[in-house]
Amino acid sequence: MTTPEVDSLLSAARASVAAGDTAAALKSLEHAQDRAPRNPEVLYQRGVLLARSTFLRVGDVPRNFVAWRLLDRASELDPQNARYLLEIGRIRLLTPLLRVEAERIMRKALRVAEEQQDQALIAEITWEIGQIKERRYLTAKDRYLVANAGLMFDPDEAMLRRHYTREFLESNARPIPNVGATDRTEAEEMYRRGLAAVPTYERSAIGLLGLLYDQKRYEEMRRVVRPFLDARTGGSDLRLAAGLAAYRVNDFAAADTLFESALKLLPLEERDAMTNLGRILRRRDSVSYDALSAADRRLTDSSYWEAADPLLETPENEARLEFLARIAVAELRFTSVDMRQVGWRTDRGLILIRYGEPPVVATFAPTNSADYAETTGRITIVWYYPRKDRQFVFSAPPAMNYATFAGPMRGLAEESREDAPFLLDNVDALRAIDSVAVQVSRFRGANDSTTQLVVSHAFDPRRLYGAVELDQGSLFTSLYIGRPLNLRQVQRDTVTLTLPASGLFTRTFVQGVPAGPIRVRVEGNDANVSGAVARAHMEIDIARARRDILEMSDVMITERVTSSDDPLGGWQRAGIIPKGDLTMAQREPFSVYWETYGLRPSPEKRLKAEVRFRVTLVEIDRSNRNASLRFLLDAADFVGLTREGNEELTVRFTREMPAGTSERTPMVNTIGLGTSPAGLYRLEVVITDLVSGQTARSARFFRVARS
Repeated sequence: MTTPEVDSLLSAARASVAAGDTAAALKSLEHAQDRAPRNPEVLYQRGVLLARSTFLRVGDVPRNFVAWRLLDRASELDPQNARYLLEIGRIRLLTPLLRVEAERIMRKALRVAEEQQDQALIAEITWEIGQIKERRYLTAKDRYLVANAGLMFDPDEAMLRRHYTREFLESNARPIPNVGATDRTEAEEMYRRGLAAVPTYERSAIGLLGLLYDQKRYEEMRRVVRPFLDARTGGSDLRLAAGLAAYRVNDFAAADTLFESALKLLPLEERDAMTNLGRILRRRDSVSYDALSAADRRLTDSSYWEAADPLLETPENEARLEFLARIAVAELRFTSVDMRQVGWRTDRGLILIRYGEPPVVATFAPTNSADYAETTGRITIVWYYPRKDRQFVFSAPPAMNYATFAGPMRGLAEESREDAPFLLDNVDALRAIDSVAVQVSRFRGANDSTTQLVVSHAFDPRRLYGAVELDQGSLFTSLYIGRPLNLRQVQRDTVTLTLPASGLFTRTFVQGVPAGPIRVRVEGNDANVSGAVARAHMEIDIARARRDILEMSDVMITERVTSSDDPLGGWQRAGIIPKGDLTMAQREPFSVYWETYGLRPSPEKRLKAEVRFRVTLVEIDRSNRNASLRFLLDAADFVGLTREGNEELTVRFTREMPAGTSERTPMVNTIGLGTSPAGLYRLEVVITDLVSGQTARSARFFRVARS
């Protein structure tokens, strides 16, 4: 029975809840219960509020018990109230050891709601039952059976032994197919019943989207979200899932639009936290990043994603789309209402965002062995990345969809972060895209504040078109040069290639640039061939010229030219062709061009300089055990080279020429390393002015390929 006083207290309680004052609301409801101890609405409201202010932990059991008693009493007074039954079921979900009973109570509530044709309540109850079924499915999916009795996957061993995870999965365990499929099917049925009752019930839609995603039913996902998008409804989580579905079917334009619309729906603080780069940077870089002002952080974000973008020619940034897709997966699969956890903030969400979805997931059932305390009563979830032989292990209570790093794995995650804070190697197009060979050389420009930048790049048609059978390809190439946040396209071209091609396609471009940091990007793609994409990008520093010291340009490796003592008028006038690909074949001679600035003339108006070449074998091809020895024995093939150390050869000679009117002195020499072994080499050119005694040096790395 109700009275005006009780109604007033109920209204006061609702107002306190709206204001976020739970204590005041409970006090009002206590007063209302004192005045109307048999009023089911008072009992219900107080029970719900007590339950909502607790958590799934043993310490909250007494409070949950009081809440259950209140709701149970309300249900006794009004047995045909489905909402009361629903809340009793929710209380059971919050009480350890009593969660099994929750499904029975909720099914009873569903029967009552269906009898009363309460569509809104039907949607709410079916979502709760679907959640119960989905949690059971998630606990059982990817289940592996250990082949040997008494043996269990050990997270400590996985930390200590590099190949432990791979060997354990290959030798001691096998996957069990279709575990959890029944629960998954029943969960899907419940979510669909909820949407049938209320087509715009977003919780059911998101639950269904998660199940469809696990089964790679991406087009069905797009059909589920379409009514929400057409009605211009749906929150950020639903739009993230919609963007994820579009991304998985390569509709990048739609994915980009949906991801951005999802982010705009979030409060600014949450949006900034979700897209914060700190989680995908090394710790020291993350600290520096977090210390930036909001404006500087936005500039850093733009610079980071510009550098990561595989192709500026495409309207979408595929690298950032992958990043947002990973966030969407974490939100869709690891968010837990029960545990009040946000998917992207979880341990699994962190690893997924850094390294992508694991190719191998193995779940092991709980054990009761004292030898494996970490897994007693908890499931073990192993994520394995075969490409890098990298693994992460999580521990979780059954049927909770809540997991944390197992044992020492948090420390391993930090070690991995220092080694590789963010990888995109799960995406074929991004993994293979940095494949354009580029040589960038800096020469003095028309004045001290400008530099002539020579960009030579080489595309390999065999890599671009090796997987297809075509007579010709249409390769679109472009070159961007500029400040890191202000790249400008300076060259674009479409070239028809006759296929199959046996050699490289090389281009050279010259651009004047000012002093300061400069970014260079080379891109190439054939829109008609899947995977025919390549790029290269680098950031270099352009210094102002100095007239008071001896300086050198970069060493530019070129096609072989005939050395001459005659003065050169520059590499272009001499017909020198820069190499884009700095990988040489064994016995392949090549030339080196550079410019020296500021040689002092002698009293006889002559320029005199000592030139020293130093070739160092930096990285040996270990397939040849005698590589270092061969390098030294082949010294005779490089006329004038002498041994200086175990893996280093040098040659010295003197150059003398008449002094001209320019401070620029171009020089070129041809080198041959004979049958020197495959590997990475460093070529350093050191110039000593024999008049002033000043020295300048410049170096370039190159490779010798194995025959």
